[in-house]
Amino acid sequence: MPQVRLLPLVFFIPLFLVACSGNQTSVEKNARNLAYKIERAHFDPNTKPLTGDNIRLMSAFLSQFYEMGKQDRATGLTTAQAQQRVNSFSSDDGPFAPGAQKTTFINRDYDADQPGKRSDILKQGAIATYWDGYNGRP
Repeated sequence: MPQVRLLPLVFFIPLFLVACSGNQTSVEKNARNLAYKIERAHFDPNTKPLTGDNIRLMSAFLSQFYEMGKQDRATGLTTAQAQQRVNSFSSDDGPFAPGAQKTTFINRDYDADQPGKRSDILKQGAIATYWDGYNGRP
């Protein structure tokens, strides 16, 4: 009799596990990676960032770089020209300048914890997502 009860579990558990592991786009994978890197770089347990919210926000942030890469490839930019665009992400007045980093906590903006490290993490994710868009990775 106990074997009859275990039989549905044996069939349904793998089904649920497969259903939860759906394909993710390149933007979603990079956003998840960035959110976990930022979480590991944040040391204050009292203001620990919500990883789920960060993944959602990072997806919106990285999608613009993915689209930029797709558009650059469609307009015929060479790899050298695309590399020049990627190098422009590292400029001092670019979107990844450490002074531009803010953290939102209870509807108030604060200076980011370790802004240099955080901006490096964001820059690496944006570059990876740009190249994914440029190379046509889904």
